[in-house]
Amino acid sequence: MSSPNIVNVEKFEVLPSNQPSDNTYSFRGGNPIITLTIPSQAKFLRPSSVKINGVLRVQTSAGVLSNSNNLKTGGTATKIQLSDRVGVHSVLQNVVLSSEATNQSLESIRQYGRLVSSILSSTHSSDDYMSEKSVVALCNSVQSSNDNLYSNETSFSVPLYCGLLQGGNPIPLSANGINGLTINLELASDQQVLKGANAADGGGAFYQLKDISLSGDLLVPDDAGVQALSVPGSGAFQYNSYSSLYSVINSGDATQTYNLSNSNVLAITHNFLPVSHSNTYAQDAFTNGELLNTNAGGTTYNEAVVLKKVSFSRGGVKLGLDYEMDVETNSTEGRPETQVNLEYLNAFKPEKSLTRLLNQNQLLGYGGTDILPYSDESGPVNQNDNNRLGVITTDSNVRNFGVGLALDRVSDVGVNFKGQSYSTRIQSSLDGKSPNAVYSYVKAKNVLQYSPNGVMVMN
Repeated sequence: MSSPNIVNVEKFEVLPSNQPSDNTYSFRGGNPIITLTIPSQAKFLRPSSVKINGVLRVQTSAGVLSNSNNLKTGGTATKIQLSDRVGVHSVLQNVVLSSEATNQSLESIRQYGRLVSSILSSTHSSDDYMSEKSVVALCNSVQSSNDNLYSNETSFSVPLYCGLLQGGNPIPLSANGINGLTINLELASDQQVLKGANAADGGGAFYQLKDISLSGDLLVPDDAGVQALSVPGSGAFQYNSYSSLYSVINSGDATQTYNLSNSNVLAITHNFLPVSHSNTYAQDAFTNGELLNTNAGGTTYNEAVVLKKVSFSRGGVKLGLDYEMDVETNSTEGRPETQVNLEYLNAFKPEKSLTRLLNQNQLLGYGGTDILPYSDESGPVNQNDNNRLGVITTDSNVRNFGVGLALDRVSDVGVNFKGQSYSTRIQSSLDGKSPNAVYSYVKAKNVLQYSPNGVMVMN
């Protein structure tokens, strides 16, 4: 399809097609699915404009608003918290985009919140978090400050970090394209989203979403473009998509093999979480920390693993790099594992453009001497303490770590994994009794072919 001649831009807002009678979506309340539909029409969707809007309400088990304000006076704050890196994005467990007319799946992302945690931390600075993200997504990268953002019902407006909606090209909504777009959002459990000292009290805190809508821009072509879009025809267009995989690592020398079945893979990333830290009020399920070993009793993950070597392969042959990344000295000394970190960040954004991110020295412990927000020699202090040393820009001891690889930064075509396996080899000091979950995300280029008979996705 030739480039359209756009003559007008229309703003739109649509409500869910499965809206409950009380206008409230809740995992606990039995309404965990949100369905939003943009009908087929002779217009184009501007993907970067698409936003999910609504109101978040965080409640105690008794159904009253939580008050986690750390500066609260005249009482004790109720510690029910959201992830300071992901915010309201954490309520989305799975995101599925499909053709409205044919129900053909275009993109499906599981464990969406952990993907967003990696994307935001790798492409946004602490300044971005403290300004724009704290307003629209309820996350500002400092937990003690983040707790103040949702003591009341709070509005949000966030993009969807899906490959299809992060592209720059307009998406045709007519039969000469995707034939309408349906977005299905599956909410995560309360235990996955919420955490904090008081989150489990009285049966557990919970969250609700209200006044959900989908908004964005429609690009209206000229009369010739409208006529061309109105008559079913055949054609194709390219778009990117994310897919997700889950595995577990529990060995000091672990090779994990994946069947990607895609001919145009652009990038692959992996982040880690102790298996017991998922779906529990006691832990933040969206941290991107290093691999962890458990303590002597095997009950608490509190020992950072020494990362030794990382390498990637395709069909048994080294992939991307013709050597193993040896970072054992850096890891042992508590310094950034620069080689591994750089390749991981490059998978989200070209290395030369890495100017806004949360990777900084304050996030490393350096032998346990972390710099704490509002701290003096004796530890954290309250707002009235005149001996504070200053405020750091992000919470200490929460890193943005992962392993990954950009596979084609030159031609942007990708690597063919049809009939070829993809493998990672991670050598570390994992003790064999401390399983860590591996969340893998594959960014690939797809081709959508459309005809009067429907649409088909080629990958």
